[in-house]
Amino acid sequence: MLKVNILKYLNDKTENYIKDKNNEEYTAQYISDIFGVKRNTISHYINQMIDEGKVIKINTRPVYFFHKDSFERRFFKISKNTFSSIEELFNEYSEDENKDDIFKELIGYNGSLSESIDKIKTSVLYPTENGLPIMLSGPTGVGKSFIADLIYQYSIEQGVIKKDAPFIIFNCAQYYNNPELLSSNLFGYVKGAFTGADKSKAGMIEAANGGILFLDEVHRLNSEGQEKLFTFMDKGLVRRMGETDGWHKSNVRLVFATTESLSENFLETFLRRVPITINIPGLNDRDILEKMQFVYTFLINESKTLNKDIIISQRALDILASYSYKGNVGELKNTIKYICAYSYSKNITSDKITIKLKDLPETFLRDASIIGESKIKKKGDILISPNSNYNELFFSNINSNNEIKDLYRNIFTLYRKYKYNNDKEQFEKNIFLEINSFIDKIIFDKSKINENIMLQFIISSLQDVFKYIENNYNIRLNANCVYTMAYFIYSKGYENIKFNKDEEKLIDKIYKYALDNNKEEFKLVSKLSSLMDSKMDVNLQKEDEIFISFYFKSLKVFQDKKTIKSVILAHGYSTASSISSVANRILESNLFEAFDMPIDISVKEIGERLIEYINRTDITKGLIILVDMGSLKDIHNQIKDYINYPIAIINNVSTQIALYIGSLLNKDLYIEEVIEKVKEYNETEYKIIYPEKVKEKAIITSCITGIGTSKQIQKLLEKSIPKELGINIVACDYARLKNDGVKDTLFQMYDVLAIISTLDPEVSDINYISLDDLISGRGEEQMKKIFNLVADENTIITINNNLVRNLSLETIVSSVTILDSNKILENVEKCLNELEILIGKRIPNDKKVTLYIHISCLVERLIRKVPIENYNNLDTFIQCQENMIKNIKKAFSGIEETYNVKINIEEVGYVYDIITAKTEALNEF
Repeated sequence: MLKVNILKYLNDKTENYIKDKNNEEYTAQYISDIFGVKRNTISHYINQMIDEGKVIKINTRPVYFFHKDSFERRFFKISKNTFSSIEELFNEYSEDENKDDIFKELIGYNGSLSESIDKIKTSVLYPTENGLPIMLSGPTGVGKSFIADLIYQYSIEQGVIKKDAPFIIFNCAQYYNNPELLSSNLFGYVKGAFTGADKSKAGMIEAANGGILFLDEVHRLNSEGQEKLFTFMDKGLVRRMGETDGWHKSNVRLVFATTESLSENFLETFLRRVPITINIPGLNDRDILEKMQFVYTFLINESKTLNKDIIISQRALDILASYSYKGNVGELKNTIKYICAYSYSKNITSDKITIKLKDLPETFLRDASIIGESKIKKKGDILISPNSNYNELFFSNINSNNEIKDLYRNIFTLYRKYKYNNDKEQFEKNIFLEINSFIDKIIFDKSKINENIMLQFIISSLQDVFKYIENNYNIRLNANCVYTMAYFIYSKGYENIKFNKDEEKLIDKIYKYALDNNKEEFKLVSKLSSLMDSKMDVNLQKEDEIFISFYFKSLKVFQDKKTIKSVILAHGYSTASSISSVANRILESNLFEAFDMPIDISVKEIGERLIEYINRTDITKGLIILVDMGSLKDIHNQIKDYINYPIAIINNVSTQIALYIGSLLNKDLYIEEVIEKVKEYNETEYKIIYPEKVKEKAIITSCITGIGTSKQIQKLLEKSIPKELGINIVACDYARLKNDGVKDTLFQMYDVLAIISTLDPEVSDINYISLDDLISGRGEEQMKKIFNLVADENTIITINNNLVRNLSLETIVSSVTILDSNKILENVEKCLNELEILIGKRIPNDKKVTLYIHISCLVERLIRKVPIENYNNLDTFIQCQENMIKNIKKAFSGIEETYNVKINIEEVGYVYDIITAKTEALNEF
């Protein structure tokens, strides 16, 4: 018990650790005083926990100890448990940060290629001798050869092949007209195999032994060649041309590349042996940001080659980025090389190269005249030098971050006052005022930069981030949040603000205050920070997290009650934002969401934005739309088919009427009562729209493993149920269903016929069918009852047959993971058999099905090094379930050994949750 209490003490202290502060609380002597036992006893238990990987030891005088999991959650992952000093511990983060991912060289690393890079890493790290074969698919000139070279470098970096391992490139197109010659080069031949074969020779496969063989234009291989190749892929053996017996062993990692359709050019038996396909987008399929990055990169390269500055007009830059390149990246690179060479040759003696519209090829100017004015509007010329940096160029016209520095220093002053008078409520009120004042400056005073391409990229990326958070964590954030965060990040740039030592100490103190008092907001900030880092390469500092947590707190993000919602739609850059901001502040509640509309926006576009808002917002008590012009009254025609609850549209919005309506919204009135009161207060035009459409029918799929698995089950059901029945199959997160039940917006949007899940989310009045029952056939009668309402007997028979075919355990596992389904199921079975023996109880079949799916996904996550790292009440779980944790880990030892992985405690927690969850088959347990 003492050992558990010591670990809990270290966990609590480590969660609040501040670097460079007095560390006395982390010593054995201090802990022994706390618990009233001898220091030697404390040291004995702590040394045990260091060996168990639970505690970090700092070998200074005195020695300090930290809770490992808590430290890693708070700061960063560490590679060992003992350090010579605190500086060495924190230097590990710096060293890790400096190890750039080799794939960062790829343009699109955090964008169009992010998912592809994850797949590549999975193929390289797959725990077999030769990883997984991988197919790179995409048109000519997109960089397939460059990616293949990066795969080779990454394989060396990860230690899966030796540093001197061969990297053999073989272009199958060179021998297209001579299949025999192609085959002899690839597989080798023996003396006398054909005319001219005067000696035996090993092929490319044998030459690549221990390394990587890159087969470019692999679609040129005929059927016979493909069959020979997949024989090698199965057995690792190759027979040379002309040989009648004997085999040659070769350990080779295979990377294929093709420009052609896979289904039309490859045998199905060949494609089955290539589990990972990477589709590399053409240049014209990339977003404007990535295209601009290519343009800048090639211009910087030319500046280095010619050793001269390049001055290019913004219009010429825009046209280069927006042109449609048939030859993809290669054509763009050659175009820029030609333009720079042409401009250089016109004035060799000049110390700079100038590129204007007139220097572009005629085809570019012709296309530009058709397209008209570019959407990227930034004035002036751009200077590119041999030392230019892409990020510097993109942020070149950002003003200094003095305003942000002033904000932080004002917060420092407020904190000092708070420490003097200890008035917490007034301190936070003052911070909210300071934040609102700052937001006014960075948003309402900066309309001139609204069309900057980097700002637009940040806004677009944050919209994706916020949408992900809303969908996965059931948190509602208004559109103003996106713009505030975007302007904040844009104004700050990539440069971190430098503070003096006293200011850094204040930041640590305020950070601790925010951690203690803004707990829910900080959880949200943590999620945001992680997503922004991966999607936008933006790293939030402590002071940024302080600002954002207080900003969310000022919006009362976590105090959302079921009330009538309201939005303000107004023409102009910031009219709606200004009215909503004033009203929300005066009423001290986040009541209004703003939609700022350009003057020339169409009614259809307004309708689309409103529909998106309606789909992501709980409007069960109704929605009031305040508009500024008569034309906006007609938007009801655009949204009437998308509403399930009453909506009121009020014309001629003003700050005064917004304040009056805002004062009514929290009074638990019906929407009709609000409108009547508004009519009495101010004669105005209004319209109330009531739902007209009948809810579409739907079946919800869910899985405790996560939304990804839910979506795969959704796909299998979609294949099984005829589309003409008009039944939507909707994937939903299990935790969301469990927590929200029928309050979830899915039940407002659809007439839900049933929930199909690995565990019962216990949603009242909704049919539940376990996935286990569907797989075993026990759920047939339940499915019949559901479909009797919408289908005839023959259709129900067809659905049942489809379900039998599509919902086998092997099919489901193979659809949610790239692992060999037979092998992983066999290993999971051994694991569960061992676990049943260890706990002395039988695991019910429905839970076994869930565990088969969950553990298969778990193993893949561990192989890819992306385990789940969050688990509710982790410390309580560790303290109370020590024996169960030990049994689960022991049962998993076989899987860990087979796949060369290590299961972390959070993943153990989720396995435990499945085993102990309440189910209908509980009496079997």
